[in-house]
Amino acid sequence: MATLAVGIDVGTSSVKAVALKRTGSGYSLKSVGQADIRRSEFHPEESPQAIAEAPLRALERVSQDGAFSRKPCAFAVSGPRVAPRLFKFPSIPKGEVEQAIRFEAEQIIPFDLAQAALDYVLFDELMEEGKPVMEGLVVAVHREEVDKRYVLLKAAGFDPVVLDIDTLALANAYTETEGINERETVALVNIGARFTNLSILNGPRRVFVRDIATGGDMLSRAISEIYGLDLPQAEKRKREASYTPLDDLEGGGGGGDAFAGGGATEGFGGDTEGFEPIDEGNEEYVLLDSDETGFTGGADTLTGEEGFEASGQTQSGMNAAQRISANRAVLADALGDLISEIQDTFKYYINRRIVPRIDRVRLCGGTAKFPDIQDFFAGQLGVPTELWNPFARLDVGGAASKYPPNFLDEMGPGMAVATGLAMRAL
Repeated sequence: MATLAVGIDVGTSSVKAVALKRTGSGYSLKSVGQADIRRSEFHPEESPQAIAEAPLRALERVSQDGAFSRKPCAFAVSGPRVAPRLFKFPSIPKGEVEQAIRFEAEQIIPFDLAQAALDYVLFDELMEEGKPVMEGLVVAVHREEVDKRYVLLKAAGFDPVVLDIDTLALANAYTETEGINERETVALVNIGARFTNLSILNGPRRVFVRDIATGGDMLSRAISEIYGLDLPQAEKRKREASYTPLDDLEGGGGGGDAFAGGGATEGFGGDTEGFEPIDEGNEEYVLLDSDETGFTGGADTLTGEEGFEASGQTQSGMNAAQRISANRAVLADALGDLISEIQDTFKYYINRRIVPRIDRVRLCGGTAKFPDIQDFFAGQLGVPTELWNPFARLDVGGAASKYPPNFLDEMGPGMAVATGLAMRAL
């Protein structure tokens, strides 16, 4: 493994970067970066050309940190042109495995394998009805997706050398930082802007993954519809509610550039003018090989007052139950479909006795810090749910002085994929 390993997570709404160094006792955090990708629905004032160039501009801001620029890095792709699939067939000689997997992939991958990058991993052999069975995961990624991401990273000054997929990077971050309890099944839910990554860890060698085509953007749209705000205002309110009590905020849709995506985030490599917590973002699920920053009810909640009155002062007259109720209404409206998809996935694996149960859920991604979301998920899924911060298990002493107080605690839950990528051997 390289002395310094870098993971670059290019999501829908932001770029995230993590630089780690492996130590004798684990990993040491060297640098973390994040920059907004301005999107037309939340930044209608931007020209089409500026929107098209937004991912590159965000990467360029992150690359201003010398810990990332021109360093070998791991990157990931996700979406409908990424196809991970479980395979299982009777045990065969190892020399025949690759050909058998390719044949299997041709039957189950939804696009032409001639245009795909293909890789696979084998799991431990199983016994079914007294006979040995080979089981594993094959992943196909359309080459256009790989080439597009590679060219983008190179243009921004990065050196991409390792390709992964988001769901596996997520699982990698958890196993490297938290370890695996063989008696426990943990579901990781990384809520991105347009996609939610779901990884279910069952023992040291089995991870079941699914990308669900919904995420934090639905929360912004629900806030917009329920409170009569336009989408830019609703997006700003969502972020503010996750990081600052609304009582302390100064206003409605305008102002507050550090949270509004107005360019205040310059990669967080050195001077930090403010920070802007943002989430990132196949509809298939497959088998694969703390100090926590919790936000509870009370002041850190959306209000039920009409239109999110600009002063925020009306909140003081609401009791905690009213505020939590308002948050739950927004969450139910926005994330009901996501909850249903997660429930269906849990049922699929439990009913087929692939996993005995789901013991706990760990939430991450920018939206995972929205007030009351942990209790909402726990109540809907019937499983204990906690916020997961992968930085909590890293040595952050050398990096902490570069950032404002509590910065790493605030940003950690959104950095799970980038952290898992940085832990890949380069």
